[in-house]
Amino acid sequence: MNFVLSIVKCDKIMYYKYINISKRSYLETGDMQMDVLITPGKLAGTVLIPPSKSESIRAIIAASIAKGKSIISNVIYSDDILATIGAMEKIGVKFIKNAQQLIVSGVGRVCLSDDNFIDCNESGATLRFLIPLLSLSRQKVVFTGKASLLRRPMSVYDNMFKQMDISFQVNDRNIIMNGSLIPGYYELPGNISSQFISGLLFALPLLKGDSVVKLTTVFESEEYVTMTVSMLKQFGIVIDAVGDDEFRVQGNQTYTPANFTVSGDFTQMAIFAVAGMMHGDITCLNIGLDTTQPDRRILEYCQQMGGTFQTLDNGYFFYKSDLNGISVDIGQSPDLATALALLGAISKGTTIIDNAIRLRYKESNRLLSIYETLKTFGVDVEMTETSLIIHGPSVFCGGTLESYNDHRIVMMATVASSFCQKPVLIKNAEAITKSYPDFFADYAKIGGNFTLIEG
Repeated sequence: MNFVLSIVKCDKIMYYKYINISKRSYLETGDMQMDVLITPGKLAGTVLIPPSKSESIRAIIAASIAKGKSIISNVIYSDDILATIGAMEKIGVKFIKNAQQLIVSGVGRVCLSDDNFIDCNESGATLRFLIPLLSLSRQKVVFTGKASLLRRPMSVYDNMFKQMDISFQVNDRNIIMNGSLIPGYYELPGNISSQFISGLLFALPLLKGDSVVKLTTVFESEEYVTMTVSMLKQFGIVIDAVGDDEFRVQGNQTYTPANFTVSGDFTQMAIFAVAGMMHGDITCLNIGLDTTQPDRRILEYCQQMGGTFQTLDNGYFFYKSDLNGISVDIGQSPDLATALALLGAISKGTTIIDNAIRLRYKESNRLLSIYETLKTFGVDVEMTETSLIIHGPSVFCGGTLESYNDHRIVMMATVASSFCQKPVLIKNAEAITKSYPDFFADYAKIGGNFTLIEG
């Protein structure tokens, strides 16, 4: 495969390579640091949007608990996906990883091997989904991961487990759990992270009695739970939603094997949609509207801002657009914040990204990371406790940017750099492997010029 890459080698290189697996490339960075120097220039062309990470993680977990063989198609092995696979291997699940297809031999029960250390790397979904599920092993479980993961809020599980006398110890190196969920009535807030709710819904159907999950606050990121309920149905599990704030879960259910094809990821498409609005003539394929992904809202937001695009059979064609700022509540789609912030920076007037408090608990304090990134580019931006206020349009400067170890900041900064007056150096860009190891290869396919610097 041909990539527009220039490699500058330094003494401290661990390793860097693109490897080709059945015509699909994957970026492997190991323990090294990788900086990227972006040369500004017009972007145009076609991108095959990668599969949804959110759907993939849910499908892998469900298939792992279904006794028998399941096939999950359209998979890319990002760091988060590999962390989920590694965790499921600890309960005896067998995997065969082919290009874009994962064969899962599920075990039908939750029982840990002698190795009870579960490395979730930096995947919040993997950690929060598996805490309730692996409690069913009735064994001591030690969850590990990067420091940024272990700093994420866990108070929902902490408070819940205290009421059930389950040992749940959180420190800056790991989370140690010992004890099992029991059927019953669960009250929890709906405005911290939907991942806590999804985690319970994975585990509760396997208990011997019925359960109820009741939300005590406004339900944010509701459609992520809808995605979980839909995935569970694919694997034979029925969850009854009652109104907007309650889930009834019948016990003694059994996961059944299923074949599932993962949809293209609207969250990843969003940054290329922004590139299309900036430069024009960008086609995004391998994505459609037949999905429960909350981040399909990016199309609605683009239209509200005056963006123009054409719907295709298998994707969208984005035109260069004259944009106007809007006010957006991102409580239901927090992962769109980086794309919307960049759109706001090239739009006339003011864009307000509100209800964004949960961005403070992502891979970075993403509210602050977006603010600092935009400021470095020369954008007129303000930050409050829960929002970003962006005044545009902006003329982007060049310079040196930090990735903040945040994959979405890397994507945002890369596309913004293509629109700059001078080159931009993005430090620690290896963070991209968390969700999108093919990102720079795809960026090259639409004309992106860059130099990878290892150190």
